[in-house]
Amino acid sequence: MKRKILVLLMLGICSLPSLAQDFLGYRQSNYSGVSGGDLNPAHIADNRFKVDVTLFGMSTSAYNDHLYINPHIMPYWWNGSFSGDTIKNPKAAAWQETLSFDRLISSANAQDSVNANKGSLFEFGNPKGLNRQFFFETNIDILNAMVSISDKMAISIGVKNRTFLNIDNVSPELIALATNGLDFASLWNQNFTDETINLAFNNWTEYNLGFAMSVLDEGEHFLKAGVKVKFLQGLGSIYMYSDEMRYNVKNADTLYGLGGDFNYGYSANIDEVWDASSSSYTGGSGADSSLTFGDVRQMQSKLGLGFDIGVVYEWRPDWEEYKYDMDGETNIWRKDRNKYKVKFSLALNDIGGMRYEKSKNSRDFSVDVPFDDQNAVLSLFDFDDTEGLESFNANVDTLVQAGYASYDSEDEGSYYMNLPTHLTANIDYHVWSDIYVNAGAFVGFQMKNDAHKVRYPTTFSVTPRYDFAWAGLSIPVNYNTIYGATAGLGLRLGPVILGTSDLRTLFVREKDKKIRGANFYFALKVPILHSHPNDVDLDKVSDKLDACPDIAGVWAFKGCPDSDLDGIQDSEDECPNDPGTAEFNGCPDRDGDKVIDKNDDCPDDPGLVEFNGCPDRDGDKIIDKDDECPDVAGIELFKGCPDTDGDGLKDEDDLCPTVAGPIENQGCPDSDNDGIFDYLDSCPTEAGPVENRGCPWPDTDGDGLLDKDDKCPYNAGPAKNDGCPYKDTDGDGVLDKDDNCVNVPGTIENKGCPEIDEKDQIVINTAFENLEFESAKAVIKESSYESLTNLAILLVDKKDWKLKVSGHTDSQGAAQSNLILSKKRAEAVQQYLITNGVEAERILVEYFGEEKPIDTNDTPEGRQKNRRVEMDIQFE
Repeated sequence: MKRKILVLLMLGICSLPSLAQDFLGYRQSNYSGVSGGDLNPAHIADNRFKVDVTLFGMSTSAYNDHLYINPHIMPYWWNGSFSGDTIKNPKAAAWQETLSFDRLISSANAQDSVNANKGSLFEFGNPKGLNRQFFFETNIDILNAMVSISDKMAISIGVKNRTFLNIDNVSPELIALATNGLDFASLWNQNFTDETINLAFNNWTEYNLGFAMSVLDEGEHFLKAGVKVKFLQGLGSIYMYSDEMRYNVKNADTLYGLGGDFNYGYSANIDEVWDASSSSYTGGSGADSSLTFGDVRQMQSKLGLGFDIGVVYEWRPDWEEYKYDMDGETNIWRKDRNKYKVKFSLALNDIGGMRYEKSKNSRDFSVDVPFDDQNAVLSLFDFDDTEGLESFNANVDTLVQAGYASYDSEDEGSYYMNLPTHLTANIDYHVWSDIYVNAGAFVGFQMKNDAHKVRYPTTFSVTPRYDFAWAGLSIPVNYNTIYGATAGLGLRLGPVILGTSDLRTLFVREKDKKIRGANFYFALKVPILHSHPNDVDLDKVSDKLDACPDIAGVWAFKGCPDSDLDGIQDSEDECPNDPGTAEFNGCPDRDGDKVIDKNDDCPDDPGLVEFNGCPDRDGDKIIDKDDECPDVAGIELFKGCPDTDGDGLKDEDDLCPTVAGPIENQGCPDSDNDGIFDYLDSCPTEAGPVENRGCPWPDTDGDGLLDKDDKCPYNAGPAKNDGCPYKDTDGDGVLDKDDNCVNVPGTIENKGCPEIDEKDQIVINTAFENLEFESAKAVIKESSYESLTNLAILLVDKKDWKLKVSGHTDSQGAAQSNLILSKKRAEAVQQYLITNGVEAERILVEYFGEEKPIDTNDTPEGRQKNRRVEMDIQFE
């Protein structure tokens, strides 16, 4: 019985499902959704799915580096059956041959001597010549779901059942002895040492909660991170660990020696399973003979805690191509597109574990049956009553009593079972369109001398794939530390996921009669992908929110058009093609005169409603565009130009616009009929000669000489002295008859007038030289203001000075008009100086028109010189 249990254990392990990396080729996909979160918890952020629910998922496989299976024999073998200790199988003899140590050591490709065409069902062998390993793992998704709760964040929940079994470092010799029930003569009477044999089994249910979010989003650089918290409920576990196990087999029933340190144990709930199923180990067929955990109450461990942590970096050199504006938002990422050129993923998973209550039948003990003591042989018949762990422990107790074994005094009543902690690293390269290639490393950690840890074997893979939203194809090529190099195939067809990491198990060639296992994975999902908003009219308003889906519009009006972009949608805009205001129902009023442009005869000039929006600046009821004098109120007769004096001549043609006069006098009156217009007549009511500006000649000083003949019109003197007295009135040494300034002392050199300081003369000259008028007008140009202002300041300071201003014109035009213009210009200078503080009585105005030219009027240059206003300082 002892030998049968060992044989069945070895062969049973070889048929258990195992997988070094679940869903290889699928979890690396951009459309793996929540399943990708099992590989790296950061994966679910910025996911292609709004929601992804795994209704059921399972990964399973069978691999080892010890036992080969010939699939071509399988149909024959399958028709056989087990009955007690007999194997009824057409190939029983061939099978027995393969269990020989000679076949174990020899080439695995040797043909079976019984059936050269088909070979044997099982063959032992290890191409590497190393100690054997077995790995068993199942992963069942009872529920696995994720939800994108925002553009940056996502959460996941899951319930899984996971099972692991690791058997490591079993020597070929021990396997040969075990599978042959120790009846293997070529290995008898030899000393063997297995340095470390390790067995670890754990089955648990996992309830997890994941969270991930983007933590860096700066153009071409994108980083997201995630964490998953796992609440662990252990269902059962077993461990066995031996250190420096030494043995020597005398024969099939006797050991010459046995030594080593042994730790084995299991969770307390398995005692109940063992007891309830004891008939399975006695050959019975009771009604309750199956070994199942489901029949046992209180089988769980204490609640354990585990974690996954991970980060994903994406390099997005063309990131701007994946941005868009929609529904009033700008700079939005395309959620339905993969944006990277290269993606780096790193995660540390399955950190933590759970604590079990240890079975009372667990033992930590050391055995030392001396190899050199021929009397200390160990008869295996003493163990024939071993039908379960309790009776096995009783036999161990016997060894202790005999002094061949001792217990570890530090053995505790509970033990901690670690999760299979592992590191995953992936580089994903976007080749073109929907074609990608992934390179990954899956590194399982193994703690030396740790009897309480299950683990993944390390795997390296390269996976080219076609990765479309609703379908995908991957071809993972991977190398595993247990089963070597394989190539697989993964398919994703909408909600159905299936695949294998080893195509050899599906397509076995006739000449390839040796495989070391098979695997597959399957999942059924409810995926809800992110989609890009439909926008038929390309107005950046999604169709589902677009009130006018067939016409381009703006977000402000839910996709309805505002053609002129005036903030009033076309359906309510009376002028849909011209920007306007709400006040006028979308019609424009460019000039702001409260008359909309389509009704405004003058849309660019503010006007009046009564004139259809046209202006009338001078208020003469003649709109400016029809008014020849828009800034001066006029009459309709003269197209808006004024006739201020009402004499039938518009002002611009009237030499005397403010005083009525006959048309023949160009609107100027001549009250005394002396031929001199009143405006130019110094004595308008008294006739006088032109030479004296229309006034009779006076004799101001009453000396009998008219002023025109009196050299000293203000000082009486004899006629023989030209009306000047024979004296020097101002006492400046110049007789009055020779003194140009009779009443003001001066110098002889200056003919009796005061000398003017050079600096002051410059001010006077500058004012004269800079003086300019608007063409044909008595309007001083602004450029002359500064020098005239300086002259006014000088005159205000010189109280005894008077200024004579004399106006002159060229000979162009009528003499009378020129005379009037010269007077107006002289008076304009006079008025400017008065405005700047000079008394009016100190400014004398003279005007001569074209009478006193200083150059020829035949050239433009000469006429320009003749158009002048002279300024001279006067003294009495």
